[in-house]
Amino acid sequence: MKKSQLTFTAIILTGCLFTTISHVIAQPFPTIPIKLQKTIKQNKLPEGITAPVALSRSDIELVAESINFSVVRVIDQYSARVKIEGVVHNIGRVKFTSRPGQQTVLLYERNGGEARLVASQSFQNVAVNATVKVSFMRNWDKSSPAEGEFPPNYILIIGFDPDIYIDGNDNNDDYNTTNNKLTKSSAEINRIVFKG
Repeated sequence: MKKSQLTFTAIILTGCLFTTISHVIAQPFPTIPIKLQKTIKQNKLPEGITAPVALSRSDIELVAESINFSVVRVIDQYSARVKIEGVVHNIGRVKFTSRPGQQTVLLYERNGGEARLVASQSFQNVAVNATVKVSFMRNWDKSSPAEGEFPPNYILIIGFDPDIYIDGNDNNDDYNTTNNKLTKSSAEINRIVFKG
């Protein structure tokens, strides 16, 4: 075949190819038949299919839940050895996962003046619905003004490393920081009957 014939054949084939591609591209997308359109509901997945849930910050939620008082040993009707216990609870939907040293539960005692740290408990990972506890024991005397008349307040705090929100770990970014502190009066101890 001569060179001119080859060139002509190549031009013809190229033209046919472009015409075919243009025709395919120009074709409208198929429409869904009317009968089928009635069964399709917007924003609803087929039954039995669930979309994956992305982790949001609200899924990570630790709360300073409670401060509990109990009698360990009775000395007499006015005196006893008591236990003050703070409880932190993971009420989030996922496990709190962190590195050691980034978070601590702190328990303070305040009797008029500055708060005094009486106990602390470091923690790392907390499963869903699990708790972290910190406790302190002391002698209690209902007849003493310091305990009976002016009982101290106890303060439970979840303390985090200042850089915890920028450490690249979303699983330790506590969502609601307003519930990380709880204060309770120990006047409740004076209502406990000390029985030997």
